[in-house]
Amino acid sequence: MARYLGAVALAGFAAGAAGAALTLLLHLVQHVAFGYTEDTFLVGVESASSLRRVVALAVGGGVTGVGWWILRRFTRPVVQVEDSLTDPDSPPLRLPTVTTDAVLQLTIVGLGAAVGREGAPRQVGGALAAWFGRHLGLTRDQQRILIACGAGAGLAAVYNVPLGGAVFAAEVLLRSATPRVVLTAVATSMIATATAWTVLPDQATYLVAHFPLTASLLVWAIIAGPLFGLTGALFVRGTNLAAEHIPHGWHLPVATVPVFTALGALAIAYPQLLGNGKGPAQLAFTGGLSFTTLGVLAVLKPLATTAILATGATGGRLTPAFATGALAGGFLGHAWSTLWPGTSSGVFAIVGAASVLAVMLRAPLCAIVLTIEFTHIDSVVIPAIILGVVLASTANALASTARTSMETRATRDTTTRRHPRPHRALQRPSRRAGTGAP
Repeated sequence: MARYLGAVALAGFAAGAAGAALTLLLHLVQHVAFGYTEDTFLVGVESASSLRRVVALAVGGGVTGVGWWILRRFTRPVVQVEDSLTDPDSPPLRLPTVTTDAVLQLTIVGLGAAVGREGAPRQVGGALAAWFGRHLGLTRDQQRILIACGAGAGLAAVYNVPLGGAVFAAEVLLRSATPRVVLTAVATSMIATATAWTVLPDQATYLVAHFPLTASLLVWAIIAGPLFGLTGALFVRGTNLAAEHIPHGWHLPVATVPVFTALGALAIAYPQLLGNGKGPAQLAFTGGLSFTTLGVLAVLKPLATTAILATGATGGRLTPAFATGALAGGFLGHAWSTLWPGTSSGVFAIVGAASVLAVMLRAPLCAIVLTIEFTHIDSVVIPAIILGVVLASTANALASTARTSMETRATRDTTTRRHPRPHRALQRPSRRAGTGAP
């Protein structure tokens, strides 16, 4: 037990230190790429020239494309935390390769690629926990719990979400809520978050106003919830297909350069597309985007994330899904307000963000907790968030069940057509034939 407790403390501290270091690296790349020293990333991108936006993405696509090609060609496979938890035969998480992959992830996010930055600290946090688990002689089950909780701690450290990181480890990665899992997850995430406070600010990721709970919001959440279920399902479907058909070998940098460059060109008109989605989500929460811009970005943001992942680049999907939900929620909220005014568009965006995130993670509780910690939203609005999340998750589950049933039926029908059952007359001779009658 003493070794396990020591491993928990070390994993939490290491995940927090790594998360802080990776965040500083991200800020350095952003400042160098777009030439700003203060204010937010979105303001820095908007202040940069059109040429600089295109060049930053083009160079980033070339450098990181070559980097991933070399990493995957000449080193051991980069194992994902999820694979190490679900596949007993999966190779171990190797700290050098995982760290290199994480640096490449943070580099492309800093240069404006439309993927999340949370994947890097999660991977490094999990790899550090795996290292401590192996060297302290923990059992396979103990190591598995520690790896998941180390990954959750990395998420907690970079976004200042200690409870969200703990729930992520338990609900998303381990799908378990045993006392050992819960206590380990809470301890590692708390330690990691406190460690990161020595470098990173102790504040909410998104700054939002105080919103009241209105009847209009509750009715809208009931109507819009299933639509967010569809939005989340499309996001998951698109990004999964992209990740399943990535280029390999020297084709990887050949794919990253034109796609990254095209994103840079698109950012001339829509600078909000660059980065992990924090900028447009923040604007949606504060009502800083027009109805038309919300609609356009709600379509372009998930497409940009899908295109980046299709090149073979690695990146997180959590914050892009959160931003997609915020943009879709703001758009639908604007339309609803013309019928039933009196509710701020920002709170619609928050409900949408939580709902789409729940579908993407397949973890309603985690999405709710993360949204609360991301925004420090007033507790009075939480019922509307829960309502949207539950309805979106339910609609997605029902649609998934129906789709699975249809696919099973189609497979059975195809098999029947290929291998038809013999006609009854051919299965056994007739009585007439058996008597020798002509």
